Amino acid sequence: MSFFDTFFESQAEHTHHFPEPTSNGEVKIENNTLICQDFKDKGMRSCVVNLDDLQYVYIKVIDENDKYLFLFDHHQNDIPLTYKGFEKVYTQLSETFNFNDAVFFENMTKTERLKKQIWRRKYPKTYTILDTNYSDYNEGFEIQSQPKQFISWESTYDEIKDYENIYFEKSPYDQTLLKFKYPIRIGNVILTTLQAYFDNTRTDVPVLHYYCNCYNDLGNDGSYNDLNKVFTQDLVPDKVLKGYERADQKNWFFDLNNIKLSMCYTYDSNWQFDGGNTSITIKNQREYPELLIDVVYEKAIVISETLSLDGDFSCPEDYMRNSRIKYTPKSITEKFKAGTIIWTDSVNEKIGFASKGYAQVFDLAEIKALNIRNVLPARGRGRADLFVITTDDTFHTVLSGTCKVFDKYVDNLKQLSGKIIMFEPEYYDC
Repeated sequence: MSFFDTFFESQAEHTHHFPEPTSNGEVKIENNTLICQDFKDKGMRSCVVNLDDLQYVYIKVIDENDKYLFLFDHHQNDIPLTYKGFEKVYTQLSETFNFNDAVFFENMTKTERLKKQIWRRKYPKTYTILDTNYSDYNEGFEIQSQPKQFISWESTYDEIKDYENIYFEKSPYDQTLLKFKYPIRIGNVILTTLQAYFDNTRTDVPVLHYYCNCYNDLGNDGSYNDLNKVFTQDLVPDKVLKGYERADQKNWFFDLNNIKLSMCYTYDSNWQFDGGNTSITIKNQREYPELLIDVVYEKAIVISETLSLDGDFSCPEDYMRNSRIKYTPKSITEKFKAGTIIWTDSVNEKIGFASKGYAQVFDLAEIKALNIRNVLPARGRGRADLFVITTDDTFHTVLSGTCKVFDKYVDNLKQLSGKIIMFEPEYYDC
């Protein structure tokens, strides 16, 4: 082969031909933000990607005509390769983040379904396994400040928000997060990124949900293996709830006296992407029955009128998020057992809704209307919900039952409450 043949063959190997752009959409980068506009499919592919938050990137091929650059910035974004401006955007991204161009171009022309990683953000190791023998997993965690500060799992939102070693941020999903200024020790593990969701509407209860993402130096499942080993060694066998370890995902669960600690590592599969980290979730599932007793109203209740509902009903029970939810007052259960009852109390100007041992009570003056929503049976069984709409236009679910079950009680509800009864538009349970 002549020198010129060799030269031009070498040049051809380094010439990458992007798909011809179409008028279906456009993609561009402005102020370190990728903007994708879909002109064809009702904006289905339109998205805005914060490049500062970019976590990993894949080449995705669905079929010969359906190919994407997949960008994850805590949200999933598919950028079609055929959009106007794609070549310029890809080139800029590759130069900035050092994409694996060989993998991208090797797979860009394929027609069978696939996805291949071309870039992943690297993180320093975010956990340390201690050579210690702490056994306080059930009690809480320790902030590694000077001096160190031990925090009980029983600490409430109201208590913990005032600690000097915490601060607040917004998550990429606009949730309020509580974060710590120092690493956290849980048992014999130091975690540098533990945080808590801090959007619970009830703040006089223990914090319900802590979590963190644990990376090792390689960004692979070694983090799961390290953490699983120490937790299973430290916790007695009946506190290790096990889980499953499949090709697409590994999950393991631990019980710290009803503080449920779970760990999960996700791999590439048809529906998921390799996360590169082990997520740890800690949820408080302890019971606090004292929060379910309304001592003041139990003493003051006067039953004026009642409406007994026939059928299978339920009342919301998540009292850790809704301070209105209480045990049904004893004077109601003594007369109606655990049946479904709506009562008025004209002396205290209240109305109550109870079923299966749980109840919610409202001041009549704070109620704007009652609302019924029917969800029609389809793939699902359907249902009906009864709401109280308060004067601040907040909807409060008070009872649920089978579809249309509240319709026959409309006149009774109107007479009993003295409020208007409204209906939500019906839709199918698909």
